[in-house]
Amino acid sequence: MFEGLMARAERAARRRAQEASAELAARIESEAPSGVAVAADEDGVRLTGRGLGRRIALEPALRWLTMGLRR
Repeated sequence: MFEGLMARAERAARRRAQEASAELAARIESEAPSGVAVAADEDGVRLTGRGLGRRIALEPALRWLTMGLRR
């Protein structure tokens, strides 16, 4: 009985985490500059793009966007 409860709780938690990742990815994608791709996967939200590390260092808007994600 307890195993069933734990399995349901785990499925619900995974579903909520996936929904939160998808929502966060959508919000970031709407604010991300061109050339930055945003994707939600099982590990969270992934930002990719050519020279992304350099762009984060040089572009204030992108730096502020990523600073908000590091919390």
